[in-house]
Amino acid sequence: MGRADKFKDTLGQHMTPEPVAKLIASELRGPITSAVDLAVGDGALLLAIARRWRQASLHGIDCDELRIIRAKAADGRLRLRLGDGLSTRFPALRQVPRRRIAVVGNPPFLSTRATNENRAWLDAAFVGVESRHGVRRLEMAFLARALVEARKRQGLVAMLMPSPFASGVLYGPYRRALLAQYGVVKVISIEGTRFRDTEASTVLLIIDTALSSTTNVEISRYSPMEGKTVLHSGSVADDDRLDARYWSAAGLRLTGAPTLGECGVDVTRGRYCKADANRMKRAVLHTTDLCRVSGPSIELHPLSVDDFDDADVLAEAGDILLSRTGTRVRWEPVEVKRGVAPITDHVLRIRAPESVRRQVIESFMHPAFPAWLASVTKGVCVSVVTKQELLKMPLFAASTGLG
Repeated sequence: MGRADKFKDTLGQHMTPEPVAKLIASELRGPITSAVDLAVGDGALLLAIARRWRQASLHGIDCDELRIIRAKAADGRLRLRLGDGLSTRFPALRQVPRRRIAVVGNPPFLSTRATNENRAWLDAAFVGVESRHGVRRLEMAFLARALVEARKRQGLVAMLMPSPFASGVLYGPYRRALLAQYGVVKVISIEGTRFRDTEASTVLLIIDTALSSTTNVEISRYSPMEGKTVLHSGSVADDDRLDARYWSAAGLRLTGAPTLGECGVDVTRGRYCKADANRMKRAVLHTTDLCRVSGPSIELHPLSVDDFDDADVLAEAGDILLSRTGTRVRWEPVEVKRGVAPITDHVLRIRAPESVRRQVIESFMHPAFPAWLASVTKGVCVSVVTKQELLKMPLFAASTGLG
């Protein structure tokens, strides 16, 4: 990697591909009279907006002087300023009849120090959120400033964010606040391509700050080859994920069947990681053991629960085991036929009351289960399924809405 590339990674700079810039401009509800990009880079977003609304005033801020020079050379209409997009004074926008402004951006995706400035932007944008995760993420600070500045002017925000913002647990409090305090209009998962110089996958947020809450949101996926596919248009619950993967299987969550949680099913992960278990010389059941199983069931050690420590989470006959996370793991359920063994923290134990145990086992073997599981797993490099998602799984074997 050359010096320029290293510097670019340090800044978190990954330029917006032209198809994605065109998508953002096309999804904005206009006419846009002014657009501001707080991390303008090479100007791709402003240039796309300029092609759609030729009379719009276009403003940008960036800390990279070379990028500013290149962007100005691309279009002389761009009014650009060298500076920090979080602290540089917001551009003075012209007063025109029926003014409609848009704050747009593909901010740097970077971890950062929890500064007072970042806290101030997050506190102002996401009122009441106590999580501190956002103050350590640079893109969250840029989103927060965009929301604050746009709301002062009753404008729109169009912001590219890392895909975990739409699905991740750590981003949950911010997602809920966004839905409750602003009008989230569209959420578009960018698929089928990666930014040229990063492995990041992204989601596009279109937000109307003139609205005080979200009523209906359009959730879709986009790829340059296939275009845009709308998966949902309507209301969402405050704890719903907003990614395309989740909504692609929305029908499987609307079967009318009770959920595992409603049936009293217990989902528990192990307490030891594989490395710790090895150091303690403890034999544990790991995801690699599940991978070696050729069928839908497994037989464990013919021991008693009394042979294990109280701290162990034990898998016993009648339990269902499922990998919780990993890169190359078996994502198929395994029923314990006999025996007992402690599990690692990468394995989930699903234990059902006797009255519904057979239906629970049949639900995990149901043809609808693989598609449902694919929709709720999350992660870019490593896939993860959570206890909370599993407890929301419908009891497919009890549903009349599925064949």
